[in-house]
Amino acid sequence: MIQRRHFALLIWSAVAIAAGDIAIAPAHAEDGYRLGHGLDLGPFNFAGYGNLVLDAPQHGRTALVLDDLSLYVSGHVNRFINPFAETELTQFDITRSAAERSDGHVVLERLYNDAYLNDSFTFRAGKMLAPVGEWNEIHAAPLVLTTVRPAVTYRNFSEYATGVSVLYSDPYERYPDVAVYWQPVGELSERPSDITVHQYDTVEGAHVSLPFDLRDKVGASFQHSKDSNGIDQSLFGVDFHYSIDDFTFQGEASVSDIANPQSIHARDIEWGAYGAASYALDNQWSVYGWYEGFADRTATSPAQDVLFGVAFRPRPETVLRLEYLQNLDDNTVNPTGLFASFAILF
Repeated sequence: MIQRRHFALLIWSAVAIAAGDIAIAPAHAEDGYRLGHGLDLGPFNFAGYGNLVLDAPQHGRTALVLDDLSLYVSGHVNRFINPFAETELTQFDITRSAAERSDGHVVLERLYNDAYLNDSFTFRAGKMLAPVGEWNEIHAAPLVLTTVRPAVTYRNFSEYATGVSVLYSDPYERYPDVAVYWQPVGELSERPSDITVHQYDTVEGAHVSLPFDLRDKVGASFQHSKDSNGIDQSLFGVDFHYSIDDFTFQGEASVSDIANPQSIHARDIEWGAYGAASYALDNQWSVYGWYEGFADRTATSPAQDVLFGVAFRPRPETVLRLEYLQNLDDNTVNPTGLFASFAILF
């Protein structure tokens, strides 16, 4: 937690920076700052993003939430010293009264160093995003497809790994990209239980991705983990991203085997899948939608959701979205309702 006066200063500073960046970014480009890229100071880059969300569920309270205010710094010092750190202020409900409202959560999202062993192999050590599917690694609100995140992209696996990872990327693009990772003892600066579904002690896994071009690819994931309640699970997943002219298609699917379920669990196989399509009307406007089915380990039957939305990008670094999500049955992960957001890379 942070003190309320410090939080207010942080918010107004971010708003002022974002507003000023939109107006004067071209004038600052020569000084080392670009909107969407951040500020370059020697071998270091300082940047971040913000995401302001309006939630209007059909059965629930309408809220204006600062979902994310993320600040990060990256460095490229030499072959073996290339640090990256990201700190995030998340889930601050602006519309609640001062008596009801908490200060949100300040969390350490990532903290690691990359050592480039050669042109193909990188050794990473620290806290990182687990490469399960595509959405979790991208994750920043201005870069993903929708305001509402499909459950299968975060709910049934460890989103983070604190430990070591080896990444392989063929510079000649002849072979698939590969990432393997291992968390031996627990997450560094673990996210509080009220903003995460499960907390994990040990995690290990791998992701293989076959790229077709800069964005289009197919991938496969494996993750084995044990959570803080001693639940042992093994996840197998696939993901894809493919574009044809102005159409883009993407999706993820995974199945988890729960080895020692507790009495509160309704099933020992947890699964989920979503498929999405988007169409670019022009350089600024697009429409999109997705369908998801998700069988949570605590639910007797799967939840099914369908979402439709429209996005407007006045600049490549900013996006405004308006979405409607409809539950198709009584089991819900994401609620029926309207959702809107403004996201910016700064």
